[in-house]
Amino acid sequence: MEFLRPTSKYNLLSSKLDKQLNTYYLNSGFTFSTRISDLFFGANEDYKSSYIRGIEKTVRDEHHFSMNINYELSNKISVGVVGNNSILSDSRTLEINQSSISNLILFSRLQPLKDLSLAPFSGYSNNRQIGENDYGFVYGFEAGGENINLADFQFETDLKFKNEDISPRKNLLRYLNLNAINYFDRNIFNNFNIKYYQARKDFYINADSITSAQFSIKNNIQSRTETGYLLQNRFFFDEFLDFLIFDATGKVSFRNIERSLKYKSANVQSASIFDSQIDELKLELDASLGYRSRKFNSSLRFTMNEKDEKHKAIRFQGINEAFFNQREESEQQKNNTSNYATLSFDGDLSLSEIDKITLSVYQSKLKYDTPSSLNDDDRDEILSIARFGYYRKLNPFFTAFVNAEASYAHTVYIFASRSSNNNINRTIRLKTGGEYSGTKISSYNSFEVSANYTVYDFEDLTSPLKSYSFRQFTAFDSTSAKISSNTTLFVFAYIKLSEQGILNWGSFSEKPTRALREIFIEPRFIVYKFSSSFSLGVRYFSLGTFNYKGKDLNLDSEYRSIGPTTAIQSRLFRKLLISFTGYYEFITFTNSNSKQQATMNFAISWNF
Repeated sequence: MEFLRPTSKYNLLSSKLDKQLNTYYLNSGFTFSTRISDLFFGANEDYKSSYIRGIEKTVRDEHHFSMNINYELSNKISVGVVGNNSILSDSRTLEINQSSISNLILFSRLQPLKDLSLAPFSGYSNNRQIGENDYGFVYGFEAGGENINLADFQFETDLKFKNEDISPRKNLLRYLNLNAINYFDRNIFNNFNIKYYQARKDFYINADSITSAQFSIKNNIQSRTETGYLLQNRFFFDEFLDFLIFDATGKVSFRNIERSLKYKSANVQSASIFDSQIDELKLELDASLGYRSRKFNSSLRFTMNEKDEKHKAIRFQGINEAFFNQREESEQQKNNTSNYATLSFDGDLSLSEIDKITLSVYQSKLKYDTPSSLNDDDRDEILSIARFGYYRKLNPFFTAFVNAEASYAHTVYIFASRSSNNNINRTIRLKTGGEYSGTKISSYNSFEVSANYTVYDFEDLTSPLKSYSFRQFTAFDSTSAKISSNTTLFVFAYIKLSEQGILNWGSFSEKPTRALREIFIEPRFIVYKFSSSFSLGVRYFSLGTFNYKGKDLNLDSEYRSIGPTTAIQSRLFRKLLISFTGYYEFITFTNSNSKQQATMNFAISWNF
């Protein structure tokens, strides 16, 4: 809804600059609106630019500008004009790396009834793609109704009809959304929703030499038309039996996508000349039951998703039938059906004022089928996850916790040609730690051990894949100490010790092959002054890899980075926010020359 929806009333100017390694990213823009008596003016600008410095420098710019002026003739009638301009420029050799769209549209906003609004519009547009300039009219209307009460139902509706006749291309949009809510009681309602949409976009692509010569064209036109239907119903019941919440949603949707070329030559001996079509039918169900009481809260949720996706090629007269059969076979290979279901439970129980336990259980199953006899990707997947947590408040300042988690995943390919990928993945994770919050010191610390075991079903036969294990220990610390009324020392650090190995699940033994050691520490002094914060610190990162030679563990490579870091955030006049973060690295790497690089982020935001 471009003309019926209210325009944003806040004014904002913002700019953000990022530098990560050899990538620079700039995002700037503003939103402005003002009203003088019955005259409204609004403008919006969004500019994005990225620059990648590598062997081949890449620059991409995107610019979007819109302007809205409207005048209220009365409480029910207003007229206005909307202008839009969008530009895309990309230095890479892409199908569409240069394009722009400009239009100027006149509209009126009418309110014939209290809850019903209409907005007819008409204008002129210029659309440029890869050197082709097209001009034409834009016209259509929007309609919307809110809080329309009929019998026991409350209706909301949106309707849009839009055409862009930029000959020889044509873009269109059709949209209908109808929402009906029936309140049986204060805590019980049924929400029925029906939606229809159709969107067509025409764009230029480079024409092959045969088609170009036959039709005297430089570029061909490809159309993408997507049509969708949605039928959805939601039933919500709060305070069911005084302590239960029931929420259920059922959804059926259908989507059709057609891709077609405007100019097709029967002399092109290729399977790519044919148009294609995709039909997708989805059935979704989501139901949850919640329980709440003073000591125990829980929820049980079930979801089911069934999808049927069909691809087909569209034949046209004069083409070699062998090429059509080749394309049709290729499209049929994409056909698939899937059934996905999940069942989950979450609960937390307060044993006392200082003790609490949590439990989460998750189970899912996927069945994926491909009807084509040329496919061998049919598979079944199951995933089971269980988590348990215990929390104890030892005193008003310190809370300790213990968490345990385990998961089991099994993937089975139906056909023998892919069965070597059948595997079972098991993970176990144990985590303990605590959180302290005092007047001058606050700290969060945790220690975690985890193990991941992946076992292939047929590794002893012909599969080159070998079962493996991955184990890891992690220690994490985040501490903040208040030195004075406006100075704080903040430390963020972790260490990870990992080991990989070849696994023999039958005897539950392994042969270690590789080890990793990762260390990160960043202490920072933060000063708070005049609604601003300034921080200065040091950032250290190290990643070492080790290989086993027999029973000996030898260093293979090590990456080290150390350097100063700073962050500044300042709020001026309560509406202007300026922030800067960055760090400079001195990098050393085994058997490589040392180097230096900077990473930074600068942002400014002004709510004027």
